[in-house]
Formats: sequence, C-alpha cells, structure tokens
Amino acid sequence: MVRTLVPTSTAGRILAVLRLGFLVWAGVALARGDPGDAVALLVMFALLHVPRLLDLPLGFDVAFLVAWTLQALGQVEGFWGRYDWWDTLVHAALPAVLAPTALVLLIRIGILPDVLHPRRAREAVGALLMVLMIAGAFGAVYEIYEWSSDSLGSTHYQPDNGDTMTDTTANLLGALVGAIAVMAWALLRDRGSRTASLTARPVAGRT
Repeated sequence: MVRTLVPTSTAGRILAVLRLGFLVWAGVALARGDPGDAVALLVMFALLHVPRLLDLPLGFDVAFLVAWTLQALGQVEGFWGRYDWWDTLVHAALPAVLAPTALVLLIRIGILPDVLHPRRAREAVGALLMVLMIAGAFGAVYEIYEWSSDSLGSTHYQPDNGDTMTDTTANLLGALVGAIAVMAWALLRDRGSRTASLTARPVAGRT
C-alpha cells in the first residue's frame, strides 16, 4: 500500500517544509536568469517524494533530502568548482540513497526477488549484496558516460585515472552505507512482524 504524501508527524511536516525549499530555490534560480538550474531543482523536488511513494522509512526521507541538497549545491551553486572534495562527497551520498531505492522499486515491480522479507537473518545479506551490485553497475555506467563525453566532446570530467578511481571508490562506500541500512531495516521489520505474530497468537487453554 502506498503511503499518503500528506505528512502526519512533526518530523514529516518539517521534511515537507524543507522539500518546499527546493521550489523556492528554483524560483530564485529562475529570477537570476538560470532556467536550466531552475528545471534541475524542480526535478530534484519531484525526486524527493520518491521515499513517500514507495512507503519507505522516514530515515530515507532525511537521507534523500541531504543527498539531493549536496547535489544541488554542487550543480546549482557551483560547489564542485569551489571545493575539490565536493564531487567525491556527492559520489558517495547519491548511491547511498539511490541504490537502496532502486532495489525497493525493482522488487515492487517484480524484476528482482524480494530480499527485504528474509526468513532467516543471513538471507538479509542478499539485500546488501544487491544494493552494492546496483550501485556498482550504475557507477560504472556513469564513469563510461564521463569518459565518452571527454573523448567525444569538450568536457573534462575525468582529468586522470586517480579521479575515476576516487569516484568509483566513493560510489561503493556510499552504497555500502545504504546497503547496511537496508539490511538492518529488513531484519528489524522481520523481527517486528514475528513479534506481532506471536503476540496475536491465542494462548492455549483460554477461550
């Protein structure tokens, strides 16, 4: 069942207000004559609602907001040019939220088997491995895109092999954080379901 987009808790309301900040940010970008940045911020605003649409824990909302804020600061406010380490930070932050979300989405639409309802604790490791594989695949595709753009165009995304390996390492480390979070979520949810099942079971001898 899909959760409503209307926040019901104090934390949910705070996050909703922070998400609306992206709309204000887009208006500011448009006012200063940057329509491309304004469109990018509107796209990010839409993406920030994905955790609610997929009925993910509140922590995913927070992680999504942080990760996309880092991306927006780099892309729109020029933090990539100001700070050499900002690109590495974003390369770690985005996979930490996007790879777990992609796993949930692929399970929901039936492409991947459901590893989020483990019958045994060790089966939850499957969620961790799948998140890492998804992040690794997307990271490889993105690095190929950067290499292709540099080779065929006038961009300079990959100054050297060290930059490529730093981005790849950050991608996997960020994904590992997200993978551990997903595995813990699966285990805690499974434990909660079992506890609820035991408490709901009628006690022998009672009527």
